This record gives sequence, C-alpha cells and structure tokens, in this order.
Amino acid sequence: MTMTIEALFDTKGVTVAYLNPTPRLARSAWSCAEYGDPDVFSPTDEDQLLEAQEVCGDCAVRELCLELGVSRDEWGVWGGVLLEGGKPLERVKRPGRPRKVSA
Repeated sequence: MTMTIEALFDTKGVTVAYLNPTPRLARSAWSCAEYGDPDVFSPTDEDQLLEAQEVCGDCAVRELCLELGVSRDEWGVWGGVLLEGGKPLERVKRPGRPRKVSA
C-alpha cells in the first residue's frame, strides 16, 4: 500500500510548506529577513504596500519569493506583489463592507 505525501499530513498548511519549502541557501539574500518592521508585508494601507515593494525592489530572490507565495496560496506581499490566497491584488482592500452598487 502506497501513501501520498498529502495523506501523511492532516493540514493544508503543512502539506503546502512541505511541497514548496523555503530554500535556505547562504548565497540567497532575502531583503526582508533583516527588515525592522515585518508588518509592512501584511499591509493595511497603500503606504505600507509601497514600503514593502521598496524592500522587495532590489531583492536577489524576488522571483523565487513570488513563486513560493503563489504556490502556497499566501497572503501579504511576496516578491513585491500583494497576494490574497495566492492571487495577485492591485491594491490593499479597505476594511469594512463594500459599498452598495445602485441597480
């Protein structure tokens, strides 16, 4: 009897992280690793989004980071792109209910 990798784990997060691990190469310089305010990578306004994108701008592993964020269905800024469930967003969503559209 053969078991799949997914069957060995009981949560999606563990399975996704196992199938898409974060490389820990010494030559990889993650610009965000030493950044003082990690909250900017989960932006609540456009200013935080711009700050996160600046940090990601010259990062050596930007493409890899975005690839990981998309493959893991992540939320927040990955590789300079704002993601929601792994899907790119153009802007930060405003809190609260959306405005009603007149019929």
